[in-house]
Amino acid sequence: MTGVLVTRPEPGAAETASSLADLGYRPLLAPLLTIEPIAGPPIDLTGFDAVAVTSSNGLRALAARSGERTLPLYAVGDRTAALARDLGFREVYAAEGDVTSLTRLLAGKGPRVLHVSGIDVAGELLPADVVVTRLTAYRAVGIDALPAPAVAALRGGQVAYVALFSPRTAGLFVRLAQKAGLSPLAGGWTALCLSAAVARATHGFGFAETRVAARPDAASLLALLPAVKGS
Repeated sequence: MTGVLVTRPEPGAAETASSLADLGYRPLLAPLLTIEPIAGPPIDLTGFDAVAVTSSNGLRALAARSGERTLPLYAVGDRTAALARDLGFREVYAAEGDVTSLTRLLAGKGPRVLHVSGIDVAGELLPADVVVTRLTAYRAVGIDALPAPAVAALRGGQVAYVALFSPRTAGLFVRLAQKAGLSPLAGGWTALCLSAAVARATHGFGFAETRVAARPDAASLLALLPAVKGS
């Protein structure tokens, strides 16, 4: 069974692993980041006309620190929007999976929007006619070394694909793989990248092939894999 290294943090890693198994692949979990909530008082939404979240982690942080569920909520993509509905948010709108599409969706939806995010963001939300206030509610902390089972699988030829979901994760994988002395083996792996920005973060590493998802979502990334079941 063909192995796919999953580098995204939990809880997304387990979800991706399940999808890979359904497709007939062997998922190998190696989350390179851990998500840590930033402690703080309840989030005060007084005076805001809407809330925006650019990740499920930001959404969970918002839900944990505020009981408000009636303000319009603008999510970066369909999966985050679905989670928002599950968490009780009543008016939810979904962008197309990236900051650019969310910025377009927010244009004119103000005048004041609260963006709940992590410390590191792919880009700032700058919609027309809207004042966006960003609140950092979590941090993503990188690990210092690839997990031993991942190194063993990479060395042992058990991995054909490496799934990379963010530029930061992609850059971290490259550094940790180099640190583990795995660079000479990179020609045996194909990088599955969520976006062109993710692919750029792997430049020069020596992957056999770098594939970029048609849309910045997990389903599009998995669609880069050849069919196994039903083929």
